[in-house]
Amino acid sequence: MRFVMRREHSIVDELFRGSVMYYMLDSLTWAIGALIDGAIIGNFLGVDAVAAYGLTAPLTLVCALIGSVVFGGSRTLYAWLAGRGETEEANRVFTLSCVLAAGLSLVMTGAIFLLLTPLSALLGAGGEHMALRPLVKRYIAGFILGAPFDSTAKVLAGFLSVDSDDNRVTAATAAMTVTDIVGDLAAVFLFHGGMFLVGLTTALGQIVYFIVLTTHFRRRNRMLKFVVKGIARPWRTFGTILRHGVPAGISLIADALCGIAVNRILSASASSMYLAAYSVHRSMGSLIGATYLGIADTVWGLSGIYYGEEDRRALDRLQKTAVRTGAALIVLAGALLLVFPRFFAGLYIGWNDPEALALSARAVRWFALSMPLYLPVYLFNDYLMGIGRFRVSNVYTAFLECGAVVPVVFVMVRLIGGAGAWIATPVSLVVMLLFALVYVLFWKGGDRFDEKRLLVPRDFGIAAGEELSISADTMTEVVGMSRIAGLFCRENGIDRKKANALALCIEEMGRNIIEHGFTDGKEHSIDIRILLKDGELILRIRDDCLPFNPVERYELIRQQEEDPTKNIGLRLVVNMCRDMQYLSALGINSLIIRI
Repeated sequence: MRFVMRREHSIVDELFRGSVMYYMLDSLTWAIGALIDGAIIGNFLGVDAVAAYGLTAPLTLVCALIGSVVFGGSRTLYAWLAGRGETEEANRVFTLSCVLAAGLSLVMTGAIFLLLTPLSALLGAGGEHMALRPLVKRYIAGFILGAPFDSTAKVLAGFLSVDSDDNRVTAATAAMTVTDIVGDLAAVFLFHGGMFLVGLTTALGQIVYFIVLTTHFRRRNRMLKFVVKGIARPWRTFGTILRHGVPAGISLIADALCGIAVNRILSASASSMYLAAYSVHRSMGSLIGATYLGIADTVWGLSGIYYGEEDRRALDRLQKTAVRTGAALIVLAGALLLVFPRFFAGLYIGWNDPEALALSARAVRWFALSMPLYLPVYLFNDYLMGIGRFRVSNVYTAFLECGAVVPVVFVMVRLIGGAGAWIATPVSLVVMLLFALVYVLFWKGGDRFDEKRLLVPRDFGIAAGEELSISADTMTEVVGMSRIAGLFCRENGIDRKKANALALCIEEMGRNIIEHGFTDGKEHSIDIRILLKDGELILRIRDDCLPFNPVERYELIRQQEEDPTKNIGLRLVVNMCRDMQYLSALGINSLIIRI
């Protein structure tokens, strides 16, 4: 049978709440520089400068490619390893991902400098819009100097959330924002500079962001470590990281290609004003899109952990929580765009050109109408990546970002003019949503839709009767946990010695968590999962208290040769278990004990 106490998987929601705020901030961070640059350019450098800035958008996506691919691949790999308790190997993945991001981005920066002129032409600064080419080149020349720092910071920021250091990411974001605002204002008013200085200021902000993030490694109590010792065949690990990060890379490449294609379609059929309005429409995807992108990224990260643990019910809870939270945020954000379209358009286009502002406001409204469709398609795509369905995700991403967009834009622009570029957005999203629905309905992993939507095999997870999930928030309930665990062992034929060891682990570790972690006046919970896998008894304990590593604590008291009567509970647990692994991620402590 399957035992369940109240608040089953209560920490799944806690993990989601903590993670989604980080990933929304992470998505917003990369939009802040674009927002500030767009506001300065739109209000002080004119509509042509806005159009030129819009033409550079695909290249800025390419610049973000390396960091996104490396982090996307290493995050999935790290989550799987962490879910299995292999923390040392997970840190080797983190180390190699930082090295890979820094090295590749340096090579990319040099290549872009050498190819400024042909790249500007490729982006659409040619023909009737040749006057935009110098503006495009100058902005790229300044912006690209920050690319190596930007790529490496993308990896660092992503992993800091795993190490429960979201506050440092917030501080780094604030420092970058202040640097960018002050720098852009100085570039315009003090130095009377143009596109080059605006781009250079963005690069300086990225450097400051990177520097603040690195102060994390001065913290003593941290999980993330640079581990070089024991790394074997790093090139193979590089290949694994890149392979797992392909969906993120395809997303950015496809988005960049889509931007280039639509820019060229508009360049051939409409004025610079439509190019500027389309730039505003795309910018909404970075600014307001942080809502659905943050939720989807959270699903990607957490589904990888739960998939590694083979926790079917946690995956189910994660999907439901994501949809419930996402729907509320989408309604709020969409309403703001519909009510104040001119305000959001004015952030990028400026308020000096009424005609351009009105056109951009229309583009903003169409983005708002598309938001309810963005959420499910991105949730589906990022969930595929989290559970390792890379082949399907790669194809889906390519069509989501480009393949289903460009043909629709081409037809719509031919039929109704330049406004068709943004009216095409909801049409292409409907196509992608239908594809996702058909894929789920034809999935063979279950008979009912609730089973199919998890997209896992029928035999995924632990067999019924070989898994126990319980929760508690008092010592009385912890004692009840240990007794229920005893019944679980008896029904599964586990010998008394192992059963007693399991009960002792639950009581002693639960007591330790309550005595040391429940003293801050906040509500906390302990989630226990016991499972039988390949004849092995595994105990996983999760709590949402301050980080405490019992493995390190035991090593410390053993080396210091303290009084053997002290910390007796921890000593007994360590001596009775076969292996113990600790991980603090996303504000949650996870302890995996094999008995």
